[in-house]
Amino acid sequence: MKNNKLKPCPFCGSTEVAFLDGGVYDEMRFQVECQSCGATVGFINESRSDDELGEAWNMRSTTEIKSKTMTLDEAIKYCEEVATKNCLEYVEEHKQLANWLHTLKYLEENAVMPIYKKQDWLDIAKYYGIKQIPLVIEEMAELTQALTKYMRITQFGQPVRKIMDEVQDNIKEELSDVIVMLIQLQHLFNIDNATINKIADEKLKRTLQLMEEQECQRSNLKN
Repeated sequence: MKNNKLKPCPFCGSTEVAFLDGGVYDEMRFQVECQSCGATVGFINESRSDDELGEAWNMRSTTEIKSKTMTLDEAIKYCEEVATKNCLEYVEEHKQLANWLHTLKYLEENAVMPIYKKQDWLDIAKYYGIKQIPLVIEEMAELTQALTKYMRITQFGQPVRKIMDEVQDNIKEELSDVIVMLIQLQHLFNIDNATINKIADEKLKRTLQLMEEQECQRSNLKN
């Protein structure tokens, strides 16, 4: 196969693509390389004919990339397809990327507030502005009431009109309401995630330290 039959580089688009001499025999080569960005296709520890190497280089993912951006599912599919082509140099890297993307997808779908829905709540906050603040207070009050009913049943044995399953379902609903309102509140006061994480980390450290001190006190009392 001649160099001019090699497709442009799928990464940078360059047409400066060529076979590299590397085999013991002149008619056998080890890889095809893009002279612009350095992307390569090759076979590990074995030489192949130019036709085989050219076919490997010209192979493209069936996932059509219409722009520089793609959906998460498209990115996973692309990485998995690349990882199945054992002639490629970066097989293991694409396997790892696919695993990471699967993890990201799981976190998005199972997080308390999936990322793809969070933007919708931010749009609502932008639309209503500070009018959402009284709703935050209202939703927190309703969660407080739901938790109080739970405490009355479990801690004090006091009768309530709702059975335990209904009380727990009510907690789930009110907790969800509070979470989406807090997301909007964070946006309204322009508080970034880094600030929240920093403060939360400091409080976490203080709480863990307090727990350790309390355990030491209990241990000393026993002795």
